[in-house]
Amino acid sequence: MDCLDWFTCYTSSSFRFNLYRFKDINLMLKKINLKNKIALVTGAGKGLGKACAVALAEAGAKVYIISRTKNDLDKVDKIIKKTKGSSKSFVCDVTNLNSFKNILNKINRLDILVNNAGTNRPEHFTRVKRENMNYLTDLNMKAVFNVAQLCSQKIVKNRNRKKIGGSIIHMSSQLGKVGCEGRSVYNMNKFGV
Repeated sequence: MDCLDWFTCYTSSSFRFNLYRFKDINLMLKKINLKNKIALVTGAGKGLGKACAVALAEAGAKVYIISRTKNDLDKVDKIIKKTKGSSKSFVCDVTNLNSFKNILNKINRLDILVNNAGTNRPEHFTRVKRENMNYLTDLNMKAVFNVAQLCSQKIVKNRNRKKIGGSIIHMSSQLGKVGCEGRSVYNMNKFGV
């Protein structure tokens, strides 16, 4: 199973993607052409962020990948190179706004943002530690806003933007809608996204 297949399975099961509209979702996704597009994926070292980064590269986009862990980024870079895709990785904690700004300044143009970085620290509502609540809110909500704001400024500066468009994709969770025991802060954050 390649990353595009994994991404398809993940979106179809987790987000109840309407597959009945498409006889072969893999075929549809593989027809997407993102040649000459520049994409940035946060939280690209693992899971859905990794799958998005590889899928974007497979579709022809040059992909900038960001994660806190260099080892994870190196693995994603290797996968993208095997698919003859193009990527450049940056180690960054997106809650550090100045660090993220420095990376964004190294990117001349941006067409697509996949705002995926996030995490969870399960705790019962009555025992949530303030330190954990602040950390989760800083990462799952504030960083999402800050990254989107900075990237949107970069996206709209491109020549011909009205003609070629741009995309910002925020990753949320079903838990933002339905909630889950032991994840009250995460539920709140994902509802906010």
